[in-house]
Amino acid sequence: MVPDANTIWTFREALTKAGAIEPLFALFDQALRTAGYLAMSGQLIDATIVAAPKQRNSKAEKQALKEGRIPDGWTEKPAKLRQKDRDARWTVKYTKARPDPDGELSPVDIAIPAFGYQNHVGADRRHRLIRRWTVTDAAAHAGARLGELLDPGNTAAGVWADTGYRSKKNEALLKDRMLESHIHRT
Repeated sequence: MVPDANTIWTFREALTKAGAIEPLFALFDQALRTAGYLAMSGQLIDATIVAAPKQRNSKAEKQALKEGRIPDGWTEKPAKLRQKDRDARWTVKYTKARPDPDGELSPVDIAIPAFGYQNHVGADRRHRLIRRWTVTDAAAHAGARLGELLDPGNTAAGVWADTGYRSKKNEALLKDRMLESHIHRT
């Protein structure tokens, strides 16, 4: 059974509060090195949206959540409070249209609304092992996470990512760290 987005978020928050994420990754990294898996083939950076159950909230409840408050009446109903996901957010994911039966593509991108979280990962290009990760709400801009996803232990210079990571700021960051950008242009 695969855990849902809220379970993953809650687990990560517990690890963060305990200060255990970095020590756990360090132990795992040491075990990998001992087994001969060295991060020396470049870095893959990507984010994936993880859906959360859609919320049925009133306008007032939505506004309170956007302001970081617990909506009125929720604290008096512990069961309701437990079932409401207060951290997930809406975003719109754009994708290319599929070819029609004649093989023609629609010139319009398709906008798909999504509610949930984003798992952001930095992985070793050759071994595909996740070296860095973070979780945000779905509305967070993936490109803003590039710096925290780069693995300083990866000795190769190449960094591969999709166009969501292309920006002048990220290109300057890669240049400052003497890394070679393979971020898609289109």
